[in-house]
Amino acid sequence: MAKTETRADYSFDEFNAVLAGRFDGLSKQLKKIARFILDNPVDTALDTAAEIASRLEVQPSSLIRFAQALDFEGFSEIQRIFRSNLVQQLPGYSANYSDRIEKLKEGASENPGGAHPILNVFLEANRDALASLQSEVSAPRLDEAIATIRAAKNIYILGQRRSYPVASYLYYMMRNLDMRAFLLDGVGGNLIEQARLIGEGDVLVVATFPNYADEVISVAQQAREAGAKVIAMTDKLVSPVVKISDCYFLTDKVTVSGFRTITGTMCLAQALAIGLGLDSEQIARG
Repeated sequence: MAKTETRADYSFDEFNAVLAGRFDGLSKQLKKIARFILDNPVDTALDTAAEIASRLEVQPSSLIRFAQALDFEGFSEIQRIFRSNLVQQLPGYSANYSDRIEKLKEGASENPGGAHPILNVFLEANRDALASLQSEVSAPRLDEAIATIRAAKNIYILGQRRSYPVASYLYYMMRNLDMRAFLLDGVGGNLIEQARLIGEGDVLVVATFPNYADEVISVAQQAREAGAKVIAMTDKLVSPVVKISDCYFLTDKVTVSGFRTITGTMCLAQALAIGLGLDSEQIARG
């Protein structure tokens, strides 16, 4: 079967799986392209290759090399996959956030008493994040994570920078459930030292998003090597924490002008925490 027949008809999830498998072998420039298209799926679907190359400050030929590194004939085949995925999104999904902002500004000028356009943009982005979470997190995967945490001797929780509120919330909830939970906050620059306590029979719950703090990935690797289970909350299959985790969830892929939502991740943290506080019969009864 020809190459175009094996790749061009891939679903978005199949494309992500291919990219995750090839990512480590890509050059620095091709990794830059990979991160961009996954962080900007709408722009990838709708912008021209020349526009994308200009934003990335690379030659258009680099996009072709990227596609060929994944066994596609050209970058347009990848864009067709992203367009197909975009069509399947919720009704009313706008072309891009720049257009949304402009339309909302126009609406605000016509209706001064309405909601602020910035608030509207983030409300829509967070709704998208929750809808994505609902479609991507399966019941078996969530049950697996809950069972893994319940079976652990100690639970270590890690999230730095924008992920810290998620980690702090999980720690708060688990301590209220009288679980042996420990927040790796890295106070005083002692994150690596705190992580040395992690051992066999423990579990590390970690949340990390671009630019994936090196120290967080190092702790996850250290925990895995020490025999602990790793449960990860991150944004995409090419996240460095995915390949060292026993169970992972992909959440909050949406960014608005560089600001990443954490609504999906926080909702997932709530589900994990409440699931830990309920037995299977209680969950079944709703």
